[in-house]
Amino acid sequence: MNRKITILVIIICTLVVGIGVSLAYFAVNNQNDGNETNLNVTTERLGSILWTGTKVFTSYELLPGQMGIQEFTIEKNSDNGIGIYEIDLAGVLPEEFGSDIEITLYKTTDPISNNVTVNVADPTLENETIYQEDSLSITGSPELVYEGTLTNNSQIILEQADFDVTTLEKTTYYLVYHYKNNGNQDNQQGLTFNGTISVRIINEKMSFSEALALCDDTASNCMIKNAEKSEELVYDETIDNNLRYIGADPNNYVLFNNELWRIIGAMNNIEDGTGTKETRLKIIRDELYGAGIAWDTDDVNDWTTASLQEELNTTYLNGITSPSKEMIENAVWNLGGTSNYTIALSSHWYSYERGTTVYTGRPTTWTGKIGLMYPSDYGYATSGGSTTDRASCLAKELYNWYSYSDCYNNDWLYDRSEPGWALTPISSYSDGVFYVTSNGRVYNNNANDTTNAVSPVLYLTSNVRISGGTGTSLDPFELSL
Repeated sequence: MNRKITILVIIICTLVVGIGVSLAYFAVNNQNDGNETNLNVTTERLGSILWTGTKVFTSYELLPGQMGIQEFTIEKNSDNGIGIYEIDLAGVLPEEFGSDIEITLYKTTDPISNNVTVNVADPTLENETIYQEDSLSITGSPELVYEGTLTNNSQIILEQADFDVTTLEKTTYYLVYHYKNNGNQDNQQGLTFNGTISVRIINEKMSFSEALALCDDTASNCMIKNAEKSEELVYDETIDNNLRYIGADPNNYVLFNNELWRIIGAMNNIEDGTGTKETRLKIIRDELYGAGIAWDTDDVNDWTTASLQEELNTTYLNGITSPSKEMIENAVWNLGGTSNYTIALSSHWYSYERGTTVYTGRPTTWTGKIGLMYPSDYGYATSGGSTTDRASCLAKELYNWYSYSDCYNNDWLYDRSEPGWALTPISSYSDGVFYVTSNGRVYNNNANDTTNAVSPVLYLTSNVRISGGTGTSLDPFELSL
C-alpha cells in the first residue's frame, strides 16, 4: 500500500528573555511514497541499480549558519547492466535566499571508515542577530563529488557516474545543505526551501529481456517502457499506435497453456465488451491448431456464427488449462471488411478492419475470447530486407507481396508451408474471407474451403505479467497474474 509519510525532526531553540527577540527554529520535513519498514526511506528500482534514501526534504525557519544532511545509497539491482546513472537535485526556495544555500555532495563505498555528519552548534545572539554556526565533521576521506550553490527553481546535476553492475559496490552519498550566515536575516527569517533528490539511468546498456526481468509492472507496460532496447519492436503509427514484434523470427515466444505462443504486440484501446478500453497483449498460437479447416462449413462470412469461431470458443477454449484460462478476457473483435483488397496497404487494412463496410446484414463487431489474426497484423509484422525495407513493404499492397520476397520472408506471421485464415471478410460476397497465401499475398477464398490452416489468437488480461524467460523458443517468456 502506497502512502504519504511525513517525519518531523524539530530542534526548538530557547526563547531569549529580556531582549524581546524570539529565536527561530529549524525543522526538516522528509516526505516519500512507499511501504518500507524504515519509514524515513524510499526505495526505487531503476533498471539495474537500486536507489535508497529520502527523496523530498523541506527545511524551514532556518537560522543563519545551520546545516542539514541527506544520506542515500546506490547499489546493483541485477546481475548485468552497464551505463551511466545521474543524480539530480531540484530546489525551490524564495528569491530572498539568493545564493545563500550551499550544496556539497560526498560519497564512499566504506561508510564506516568514511562518513560525513553535522556538528550542531548552540544558537547565538550577537548585536540582535541570531545565528547558529554548525560545522561539518568528516571522518576518513569520502570523495567530494559536487560543491556549489542552490538557487530558486534550479536543477543541479550533482553527478554522472559510469557503472557496470558486475563491479558496482554499494555507494553511500551524503548531501549537505548549508544556510550561509551572510544573508539579509530580516528578509530571510522564517522562510522555507524544498529539495528533491532524483536518480535516473542514461545510456543503459541492457538487453530487452534483462530489462523485462527487472520491470515491476504489467507485461504490456514493461514492453512499452523498454521498447527502445529491442530492434524487434516498433510502433505501427496507426491511430492506436500499437507496439508490434517484427522480423523473420523475433524473440516473442511465450509459454501459454503449456504450449508455445507468440506475442503479436501490445495493443492499445482494446475494449472488453463493457466499454472499458485497455492496453493488452495479443498472442497467437505458434503451432497450428489444424490445417484444412473450413472458416465456416455453411459457407457464410459471418464470424459470430462461423463454425470455426464456435469450435475455437468451445472445444478448444474448454481444453485450456485453468491458470491460462484466467489470463484470457473477452475482447471486442472488429469485423469490418473491404472489396478493394487489391490496392490495400497495411494501413488501409487496419482502417477497413475497424470500419463498417460488410456484406449486407453482417455484423461489424463480435465480443468473445478467441479469434484469428487480421491482414494488418500480418502486414505490420514485417521488418523488410536489404532490397525492400520495412517502409517500402508497408507502401506495397498486401495483395502484391508475392512479388516482394523481402516483405514476406522477413515476416514471422508468414507460414511457408500452409496458407492461413484471417478474421476479415470480403464485403462484396456472402462467402468470401481473406487469408495469407503460401506465396505471401493476402487473397480471399470461400469460407467453407478446407485448404487453409488455423492459428488461434487471443488478448491476455491487462494485468498479466512477464515473470521469466527471454522470449526465445527454447526459453519463452513466462506469464503470471
